[in-house]
Amino acid sequence: MVAPPVRRRRRVAAPAAVFAISLVVSGCVEQPAKVSQRDWNPAPVVQGAPLRAFAPDSWWNTPVPDDAPSNPRASGILRYMSTAEESGDGCVRLAGAGDSGWGQPVYWAEPGDPTYRVTVGKADPPPELKDLRIPKGALAANNNDGSMSIFDTDRGYVVALTDAKYDADSNSWRASGATVTYLDSNGLDVRTGQASDERNRGSHRGNNAAVMMARFDEVDAGRIEHVLKVASGPDVSSRSVFPMVGSDGDSSNPSAPPQGLRFRIKPSVDLDSLGLSRQALVIARALQDYGFYIGDSGGVTALKLEDTRIEGRGELWHLSADALCHLPLSPQYWDVLPEGYQPPG
Repeated sequence: MVAPPVRRRRRVAAPAAVFAISLVVSGCVEQPAKVSQRDWNPAPVVQGAPLRAFAPDSWWNTPVPDDAPSNPRASGILRYMSTAEESGDGCVRLAGAGDSGWGQPVYWAEPGDPTYRVTVGKADPPPELKDLRIPKGALAANNNDGSMSIFDTDRGYVVALTDAKYDADSNSWRASGATVTYLDSNGLDVRTGQASDERNRGSHRGNNAAVMMARFDEVDAGRIEHVLKVASGPDVSSRSVFPMVGSDGDSSNPSAPPQGLRFRIKPSVDLDSLGLSRQALVIARALQDYGFYIGDSGGVTALKLEDTRIEGRGELWHLSADALCHLPLSPQYWDVLPEGYQPPG
């Protein structure tokens, strides 16, 4: 998914292929092969809480105030998101739930883990890839996105890899895309002109590896304290807005949202009344407090879950792909923020 389920538009995909990918996201396919157990470095706990990347006052970590301004095109955008082609159920689905293989594994590199020169099929890749620590036995997502996130708190950065593959014969890694973002920075891509660390760069158009999925350790602790990335099922605009610096969409529909646009569950929505499971409620509260932004195109509008199965830890989620569909993408439940929204300082 790419952002969640299917990075749609490598434009070579035929309609039948997109349909098949959508079935994967919805859990309507054969369960993938089991992954053998292996050593896995646990996520760190910082002052009694899960690690939160980036400065507390960064765009990613600043809650949306109750009185935040609304996008003047909000109704049309939400109508498009819920009714346009590939809108599916008109809600945010959870990629990686159930039998879906469209989650994203998360690894925590530590001193002593092996280092690799990661070959990336892009010009001028981040220099950190010349000597990247990746835990032994790590695997990328088992889908045609091949994504993974690697946190290295000792070296101070988080890395997103796409189409990541390990070659056992040469003991090496390669990927088609990579982005490095420093954990103590504001998390913005240097191309925004607002990055606090000029080393924040890569090929993911402004996305970073820390917010690409709902991490299990955060949900298990009962709180996600940052915005999350969602992939849009309906084709998004070819435009992008802050904090994105590009788009993989090509829609000219005036209601198609640009990549980077931020949404949030209305503060007036009583989440406790919806009968959500504990894990779904934690995610929904993050979407109400911090919201999501559109960071990718996909065959289904979806938010990725951390893939604990491919990590070798077994299935730790107790969620269905439609666990958030009590909150359809309509003005009754969602706000759309203005383009280029900046939280109050």
